[in-house]
Amino acid sequence: MPMPALSHRLLAGALLASLALSACRASIAQTVPAPAQNAAQNTAPNATPSPAVPADQRERWETRPELGRHFEELGTRGVITVLDTRIHRWIASDSARAFEAFLPASTFKIPMTLIALDTGAAADETQPFKWDGQQRAIADWNRDQTLASAYRVSAVWVFQSLARKIGQPTVQQYVRDFRYGNAAAGPVGDRFWLDGDLRISAVGQIDFLRRVHDRALPLSDRTYDIARQVMLRDQGPGWRLYAKTGWADGAPGLGWFVGWSEQDRDARPVYFALNMDMKDPAFSQKRVEIVHQVLRKLGAMDATGAPGER
Repeated sequence: MPMPALSHRLLAGALLASLALSACRASIAQTVPAPAQNAAQNTAPNATPSPAVPADQRERWETRPELGRHFEELGTRGVITVLDTRIHRWIASDSARAFEAFLPASTFKIPMTLIALDTGAAADETQPFKWDGQQRAIADWNRDQTLASAYRVSAVWVFQSLARKIGQPTVQQYVRDFRYGNAAAGPVGDRFWLDGDLRISAVGQIDFLRRVHDRALPLSDRTYDIARQVMLRDQGPGWRLYAKTGWADGAPGLGWFVGWSEQDRDARPVYFALNMDMKDPAFSQKRVEIVHQVLRKLGAMDATGAPGER
């Protein structure tokens, strides 16, 4: 029996709709790559790879136990760790201790100086700090200070006042931005680097110092420029030493000397971080002497520097 005209029209409409749907699917398939196609495109052999460090500039680690004689002769324990960027080599007298974390003590005055300058808590290296009249154990602390002089004589009270002025939450954020040690700026906001939770290793000190030297931290160029002036500890013909000592109280105490040297004939820095058990107050200057001896042996320094401090 012949189909009614309405049925013919319905059949024709369904056929047209089916053809249109197929065409739409084909169009989508051509314009939107499948996930597998995307993956193949992203890993194509001719894709540009990320920049790689040249093979002759890849850093290696070297343990030199003979450098430990400096501590053995004093009857104490310690480590001297060096990153010589001229030869792309890490050198340590004791590789295990190089990664052991301790209180940073006054070496934290390096990051605190950066924080103070960047926040405006200290306008520049000449920022004055009025002595409160309290007599403290070190005579050089018992006078008015500037940011530069407080760094040089390691006047703890100045940096504690800066920490209180800036505030613990802000200091904590900077310490995390700096990726400084375990980044634990507490529990007390003006003592955490002296007897609180903050810890850093010799390797961590050098990693941080490299970011300071390379201006890789989120700080202004002005902050870096002034901080370099503050950090300059000593200089001689053709060389400069940017550094800070530190002494954490304890039984025994822990002494630090960290920084880097630069030379006119080769701008690539040589970073160093020494820590040692301070069994004798006379070890204060020994920290500095050991570093100078090692740097001279490496050809990174030509003369001795100024006396050490806490």
